[in-house]
Amino acid sequence: MPHYEYDKDYPFAAFITNLGKYNEGSLVGEWVKFPTTAEELQKVFERIGIGSKDDFGQSYEEWFITDYDCYVDGLYDKLGEYENLDELNYLASKLDEMSQGEYEQFQAAMEIGDHSGSLQEIINLTENLDCYDIYPDIHDYDNLGRYYIEELDAMQVPEHLRNYIDYEVYGRDIALEEGGEFTDLGYVRDTGSHFDEVYDGDRDSIPEEYRVMTFQDAEELTEEEKSEWAMDIAYDMDEFFRQHDPQYAAEHPEEHAAKEEIYENLMAGHISALDEKLAALRQTQEDYLPSEIEKFKDATGYEEFLDVDPAVIREAIQNPDKSHVDEMLAFAEQAGREYEAELSEQAPAPSPDDLETGETVRTPRGTFYVTDMSREQMEAAGYGLHHQSDDGKYLIMGNGSRAFAIHNEEAQEYAAPEKMTVLVVGLGEEDFTSLPPDLAQKYMEHFKQPEQFISLNGQIIALPVEPENPLRTAEMTLEDDYGMIDGVINNGRKGEELEAAKGEARRTSPEKRPSIRERLAEAKKECSERKPPDKAHQKKPPEHDL
Repeated sequence: MPHYEYDKDYPFAAFITNLGKYNEGSLVGEWVKFPTTAEELQKVFERIGIGSKDDFGQSYEEWFITDYDCYVDGLYDKLGEYENLDELNYLASKLDEMSQGEYEQFQAAMEIGDHSGSLQEIINLTENLDCYDIYPDIHDYDNLGRYYIEELDAMQVPEHLRNYIDYEVYGRDIALEEGGEFTDLGYVRDTGSHFDEVYDGDRDSIPEEYRVMTFQDAEELTEEEKSEWAMDIAYDMDEFFRQHDPQYAAEHPEEHAAKEEIYENLMAGHISALDEKLAALRQTQEDYLPSEIEKFKDATGYEEFLDVDPAVIREAIQNPDKSHVDEMLAFAEQAGREYEAELSEQAPAPSPDDLETGETVRTPRGTFYVTDMSREQMEAAGYGLHHQSDDGKYLIMGNGSRAFAIHNEEAQEYAAPEKMTVLVVGLGEEDFTSLPPDLAQKYMEHFKQPEQFISLNGQIIALPVEPENPLRTAEMTLEDDYGMIDGVINNGRKGEELEAAKGEARRTSPEKRPSIRERLAEAKKECSERKPPDKAHQKKPPEHDL
């Protein structure tokens, strides 16, 4: 086993968190050391509530990784919150299987940044360590030059001339030729061996022994498991029929033979007759036997159109006039047409990977690739809202193992108004005067935040805006209708349409705010109510406003 940092016996651990609980305000999670097993991971999922139901009956199905505890140098920054747990276990297992020498090769390759841009690349790096040679005791060009001449005999130099060789220059030439680099672990060079991509990013490429999410796979019954299940149902069903249907007991006096018959029908997928018999005895899906049969159908891939009683087929062959062969054929043809129509309507839905823009968005929770898919498309693909970017322009959508950023179509931007300077002064008996400190503070706060008037749902409202916004400049430049400052360039509202819009705005607009003149009058009134200043000490009004 390699010697990890801080003498740990595992390469890294991940804190797996219940996403549903997290969105409800509770941090419910658990540290998991990698490599791990499917059994242990299943227990962790059960303990943190994955698979349980909330107060509304919805299952907690999504999870993400809140943090890592990593003891492999250079690996922490490569791990994200939606990493595939099978991939993490694959990498951890490969690291744990290395010898100390192989681990040092891996660390050196990681330090020079070769094949370490993603988790997939790092996994492939573990499979291609023969592409690198490491010389632990060589840390500069002079050491490298001496090693090649004195140890490897790369160049025959007489003993009496060795003191005249510039080993540093020679070592630099060697490093350039080989593409070698110096690391904390020593000199690393590329051996020239072919780098094989063993892992292509597909889960099927991960060896079975490294997979830990198998407990979430759709369960596939073995023939033995299917047989045991069918036998249990047959025994229970035979007992139920004998207790509730006297005719059944009379027709099937031999219990073993009756159970065997039910078993054979279950194994062959001939279940519809059993369903009908249970329904005739007033059994519903809430009852044990119908519910168990439905589970059996789902697990075994039951197809209704294949459920044909062999006895009915034999009767149809022997007595065609008395059979329902025409109905059966019509049913089969209809089922075939429906199946073909379903196939023709199926079109491959786009995936977030297909529509990546190449851009990334950084939030406090990580860095996410931007995709051009809409929110509806992402939700249809199984992605739910995780959080928003700080500026609200992007939504981060995740499916429990991966996450992408999409443009927030509901985000609105408003154009900034033109700048203007407002002079607010007091009114003295004969001239303008400076405002008292309390009024100066009052009007400074009043005019501190610029406002913009926009039309929204037929109403004129004022919105605070940022002082600088190039969007309004573009609107004022390109738009021929300045009566609608809404952040949207819309040309063409002229004539009668424009006059109608203005009339509607006047009709529905709220009460206007006081004008500048009215505000000055208010200020004059407030000043007149105050004690007039002593004229003897009255100074000349300042030239500029406070």
